[in-house]
Amino acid sequence: MALQRELAAGIAIPLVLGVLFFAPPIAFNLLVAAVTLAALYEFLRLAERIGHPVSKSVAIGGGAAVLLGWSAFWGVAGASDRRGLTVAVVLTLAIGALAAIAPLFSGVDPAAALGSAGSTFYGVFAVALPATALCALRNRSPQAVLFLFLIVWGCDSFAYYGGRALGRHPLAPVVSPKKTWEGAVAGLIGATLVGAAAGAWKVLPDLGPARGALAGALASSAGQIGDLVESLWKRGAGVKDSGVFLPGHGGFYDRIDSLLFAGPALAILLATFS
Repeated sequence: MALQRELAAGIAIPLVLGVLFFAPPIAFNLLVAAVTLAALYEFLRLAERIGHPVSKSVAIGGGAAVLLGWSAFWGVAGASDRRGLTVAVVLTLAIGALAAIAPLFSGVDPAAALGSAGSTFYGVFAVALPATALCALRNRSPQAVLFLFLIVWGCDSFAYYGGRALGRHPLAPVVSPKKTWEGAVAGLIGATLVGAAAGAWKVLPDLGPARGALAGALASSAGQIGDLVESLWKRGAGVKDSGVFLPGHGGFYDRIDSLLFAGPALAILLATFS
C-alpha cells in the first residue's frame, strides 16, 4: 500500500505542476473542474449512504456550471470584471432553487425531501464553489497556487509525524480518532514555517516572511477544519475513504478536502494584502 501511495503521488504531483506552470490558465482551471466534479460525485455517494436521496443531475450540472463559468471568468475575463461576481451569485441562488425543486419531481418521500434538497445544494455550495478559489489563485500567478499546495502539504506532513511522535490528546475522537491536538499544533507550526520560507524566497517573495507566515497559519488552520468536515461525512456514512480512484490516497474528495477550505482563505488573504 505504501508503494502504491508513493507511485500515485509520483504521477499525480508532476502532472498537476506541469499543467500549472506550462499550460494556459484555462487548462489548469479545467483540471480543477474535472477533479472537483469527481469529488462532488463522491460526496453525493456519501450522502446517499447516510440516507439522503440526492439529485445527482442537479448537483453535478450545477457544480459544472459554477466551475466552468468561473474557469472561463478567471482564465479569460480577469478578476477586474465585476460581472463575474453577479453571475456567481445568480448561479448559486438558481442552483439552490433547483435543489429545492428537484425532490418534487424525483419521487422522493416527503420525509426525506429536506435532506435531499439540503445535501444536493450543500454539495455544490461547499465542494464546487470553494474550488473556484484555485482558479482565482491561478489568475494571480502559478506561484500563488504552489504556495497553497506547499502550505497544505507542509501542514499534513508536520501533523502526521508530529502526531505520531507526540500525540496524546484526541482532537475529535468521534469524527477522526487518530488525530490529536499535538498533531494539529505541529501542522500549524509546520505550515507557518513553510509560509514564512515561501514568502521570503522565490515562491511569493512579494509577501515577505511575516505575511507569508500569517498566510500559512490561517490557511492551514482552515485546511485542517476542512479535513475534519469531510471526516465527519465519512464517519456518518461508515466508510474510511470517499472513493478508491487513487491507490493509497482514497478518493478525489479525500485529496482536496483541505484545499476546499484553505484555498478560499488564502485567496481572501492575498486579496487583502494586495
